[in-house]
Amino acid sequence: MSIERLQSHWGFSRMPFGRNLAPSMLHRHPGHSEAIARIDWCVNQCAIGVITAEVGGGKTVAIRAAATALDPARHVIIYLANPTIGVRGMLTHIVAALGHTPVFHTSRLAPQAAEALAAEHAERGRNPVLVVDEAHLLDNHQLEAIRLLTNHDMDSGSPFAVVLVGQPTLRHRLRLGVDRAH
Repeated sequence: MSIERLQSHWGFSRMPFGRNLAPSMLHRHPGHSEAIARIDWCVNQCAIGVITAEVGGGKTVAIRAAATALDPARHVIIYLANPTIGVRGMLTHIVAALGHTPVFHTSRLAPQAAEALAAEHAERGRNPVLVVDEAHLLDNHQLEAIRLLTNHDMDSGSPFAVVLVGQPTLRHRLRLGVDRAH
């Protein structure tokens, strides 16, 4: 039986259970609601948050739901779907997502990213939210670069929130303390 016949038979305007469902169409369960609440808290506090679950556990769906609920006049989402691009690629992505042209030299790119994040917050009144999906693939240098970006105003606050989303190995790596500040 063809897809079109199935849709016609059941009166569907589109196939159910697709990946492109609107967050409002999702089944709400306690784990999903808790993940959204944690993401929301992280965003409101301009903090670093970690969401982990096994493959297929709904992590990215929770991010979509939380992002949809944010006011675009007050927040800007910087979504990094593939973190295997290294520190330079990650910083370039952040700068470009905020509408700036990334500088060529890596030594100037980190300060440019920090300035772009701070300007978005201070000048435009929007809180950037860096969402790194598949964050278990981040290397130690990338984790350190993210941490350093959050050192703002003599470490008295951060002009943006970070949500690291990945498999349970991410939480295990973070617990090992390899990336702790010295």
